[in-house]
Amino acid sequence: MREDPGDPTVDETTLPDKSVADPSVQRLIEELKHRSAELEEANRELRRVSHYRSLFLGRMSHELRTPLTSVLGFTEILLDQEELTEAQRRFCKKIQDSGLQLQASLDQLVDLSRIEAGRTEMFLQEFSLRETVRDSVAAVSRLAQRREVKIEYELAPDLTTVVSDQGRVRQILYSFLAWNVSRSSPNQTVHLRIWVDELFRLKFAMEDAGDGIADLAKAFEPDDKRTSAELPNLDELGVIIGRRLVDMLSGTVSLENKDPGVRVLIELPARPVKEQ
Repeated sequence: MREDPGDPTVDETTLPDKSVADPSVQRLIEELKHRSAELEEANRELRRVSHYRSLFLGRMSHELRTPLTSVLGFTEILLDQEELTEAQRRFCKKIQDSGLQLQASLDQLVDLSRIEAGRTEMFLQEFSLRETVRDSVAAVSRLAQRREVKIEYELAPDLTTVVSDQGRVRQILYSFLAWNVSRSSPNQTVHLRIWVDELFRLKFAMEDAGDGIADLAKAFEPDDKRTSAELPNLDELGVIIGRRLVDMLSGTVSLENKDPGVRVLIELPARPVKEQ
């Protein structure tokens, strides 16, 4: 008897065994598993290195800060003496300036390490922004005087108190003002204007008269291919940290080339975002 060509019965022995995977697919699965294990191990190593780096920076900061405080303290005592010659006073002032710069560098390294490790805490409180701005401008004044640069600031008349992290706001203002001052030449002026917009967001506009920036997008992200002589200086590192702090306060930073100079616009909530 002939088989019916329309018979749906199929000999299952002629079908491929589905329990046996394609060798190429199996190799791909094994390779993915191997790569995943390698990535997991690399992430563990990165976390371990980050942890020890934070411990090292904290320890180094403590070990260096104690003798540095003594150096600055004795330098201040010497500068208060009227018997110093002009040369001696100049040398003491140089020691003091170098010590303060080292102290600022230590603070920035520790801050950057804490930010990268996600261990920076915010302390929200209500405070007077006018007083905070005055303190920040006064802190930058020494740097401005050395460079013979003027700082002028204008606060909106309706500016009262805000709720934020006062220490971080002060640090943000100092970092960007110091950056503007470092970009300026003698007899130039850095302008700062602060106001609150209709959405109750703080606006900080800072302008200098220095050279423009060729690539504004890389101002906060240093090129990894820089040589040791081209690494970020103290003020550039300060704005990198300042940018991170602005992000943590739910704010934004933008840069704009002017003619001449660069304009920095910082926006921060005047109250915690969840309360707005």
